[in-house]
Amino acid sequence: MEHAPLLISGAGLVGLSAALLYADRFAEVHVLEKRDDPEYRFSREARSLQLVLSARGWRTLKKLGLENNIREHAIALRGRTRHSAGETFFEPYSALGDTISCVSRNTLHRLLTERALNHERISIHYKQQVSNVFFERKALNSYDDEKKTHWRYDFLIGADGVRSRVAQELNASGGWNRNLEKDHYREIRLHNVPWIRDTFHYWHNSHAMIGAFPVFEGGFSVFLVHRNEHMEKLLLNPDATWFESLFPGFLDDVPNARKLFTEVTGGFLGSIDCNHWHYENHSLVLGDAAHAILPFMGQGLNTGLEDLYDLDPIIREGGLQGNRQFHEYVASRQLQAKAIREISEQQFRYLTGKYSQRDYALKHLLDNYVAAENKPTTYMACAFSLEPFSSIWEREKEIVSRFTEKEIADQIELDMNQGH
Repeated sequence: MEHAPLLISGAGLVGLSAALLYADRFAEVHVLEKRDDPEYRFSREARSLQLVLSARGWRTLKKLGLENNIREHAIALRGRTRHSAGETFFEPYSALGDTISCVSRNTLHRLLTERALNHERISIHYKQQVSNVFFERKALNSYDDEKKTHWRYDFLIGADGVRSRVAQELNASGGWNRNLEKDHYREIRLHNVPWIRDTFHYWHNSHAMIGAFPVFEGGFSVFLVHRNEHMEKLLLNPDATWFESLFPGFLDDVPNARKLFTEVTGGFLGSIDCNHWHYENHSLVLGDAAHAILPFMGQGLNTGLEDLYDLDPIIREGGLQGNRQFHEYVASRQLQAKAIREISEQQFRYLTGKYSQRDYALKHLLDNYVAAENKPTTYMACAFSLEPFSSIWEREKEIVSRFTEKEIADQIELDMNQGH
């Protein structure tokens, strides 16, 4: 049996950030990680090798003292470049010229791991798979092959990702749901492509989407999202006609793209609904373990880092003191997680070409309204402000509700005349 004042399940980005942020308030911090070494490796989970950092994430990284170091490895992106029928259309992320930052998951994980391994109070234990959690006794078991270790803790943070054992144990009686989309995700690395490097590039239609983020070290990280049942027709069929019709000009830039996409392991996109985030005031799940979302707003990691920032003021010496603030914290974070999940699902539908004519009309009406009123778009507010996701989402829904059926019909007609 081993005692850990602060025990963290998962040495991913949120788990390591939690260890570093709260280490000054615990005599010891022990992090349990199922991988067998510190190196990050791509898994079957559908998650990008390039990550977006925006205001919420940078705020936490600044508190960790890592902001400047990470910015040295990041690329500032001005907006999106949409490729369609041989033409490109630039969409700025912000009317004010604000940029988001693109950084490699590997780089961010390495920098956090190095800092944690050199911290005198933090110990990372690899090859430790969490098995059973006994919340009422503040204890859990982990396994290294056949060897079992029994841990006692004062405070537990489950930051063990979309397959979180801690979250599943918290919701053993129901309430933990993994919602898989019908879309498959696969990602490749490309060099020597003729795309400008300070924007996110994308090609989309109603069947599939390609997106490309620039990589700091060079080239682009390119992902393909497609329905699983389209695998044969899209990638394996010797005839590339359908691929070319969906993504005009892409094979001119990357002639062997179809072959490269078939050679990588992919996964299904999905999200997590987790009803129970905590047990009393000593066990808590954060990040993807509590609220994994579709990656199309770039707010997954930022939301997890915001979880930590908001928890920071109520973590006292040796853990929490009192329940009221903790319960208010959990309720607030659950509200924000629900809002950004719904916003991200909407963005997923837009970027993967799943919008109806009415959806596009409402988006264009909304964009025109916020521009005329000099208000931030939903994307701008999520990425460049610290405004709660819930108020951003409620504001968008309230504005959209004002549009009359005639305004919507007129916009649909206008879109059709303009070829949208």
